[in-house]
Amino acid sequence: METGGKILIVDDNDFIRIAVSKMLSLLGYEVSSADSGENGLSIFRKNKFAIVLSDYEMPGMDGVTFACSVKKRSPRTRVVIMTGAGKETVFSRKSTAVDEVISKPFTLAEIDETIQNVSGLAFCA
Repeated sequence: METGGKILIVDDNDFIRIAVSKMLSLLGYEVSSADSGENGLSIFRKNKFAIVLSDYEMPGMDGVTFACSVKKRSPRTRVVIMTGAGKETVFSRKSTAVDEVISKPFTLAEIDETIQNVSGLAFCA
């Protein structure tokens, strides 16, 4: 993904949402954020995003349900789930809407590598 690509961050935890937004902004991405799956869908419907990063466990709409809603509207948008629950937990739901899972806590390099991987580009340090 070219630097400057648009990414949507969805997480009900203010600290994580703000921290990830700042991390991605430092890497040159244009970032929008939402505090719930419902608010995330509202923002998603009004904008085009190359990648969406969503928390797995949120009140109301969880991350996989959110991912399915994103894919129904835009099948080519890449969806990454951020979780402390472990990758197996997310992938055990057998959702094709989730392109990648990143385990919390993660570093700047790990989030960059994940974004590059789902974008189909090789990671360059």
